[in-house]
Amino acid sequence: MNNEYIIRFSSLKDGVHEFDYTIGKEFFEHIEYSEIKNAELEVNLFLEKKATMMILNFGITGQVEVMCDMCTDNFKIDIETFDELIYRFGNEDLGDEKVIVIYPNEIEINITHPIYEFMSLSIPSRRVHEDKSDCNKDMLKDISNYLLVDDLQSETVDNIEESTEIDPRWSALNKLKNK
Repeated sequence: MNNEYIIRFSSLKDGVHEFDYTIGKEFFEHIEYSEIKNAELEVNLFLEKKATMMILNFGITGQVEVMCDMCTDNFKIDIETFDELIYRFGNEDLGDEKVIVIYPNEIEINITHPIYEFMSLSIPSRRVHEDKSDCNKDMLKDISNYLLVDDLQSETVDNIEESTEIDPRWSALNKLKNK
């Protein structure tokens, strides 16, 4: 793991500290099971250290390369997110995912996973080219041909199911479903 994302807070004085990071392809090489393999991101982090806690404010902007849900080609989308994370000094976990406990023997924090999680959560769930004409037409045609064959197979399965007699124990449930 890259030590660039480890902050040794024990040597920081109380007050606000600013950290800037540029994230690219190498960042994702160290994250297991990441569906994102490339990005061009700027992370601006303000860490406010207090006697009992640290408040981290992340600003993440840039582009992330994702796969199009329609044609499976990669393309870049813009992201922008601002998130806060609190690290509390102590011995007891509060059960809040936004508050992380730092035990007395700890002297540093690793911000790799918070950056990755905030960035991942800012990516839309539906990922398609903004301009549909940018989609890979050959792949769309192949997918369309596959779906057509798949639909024909589904119709055959539906016909078989319709011709099969329904167990009377389940017919009462079907009546409830159709209300």
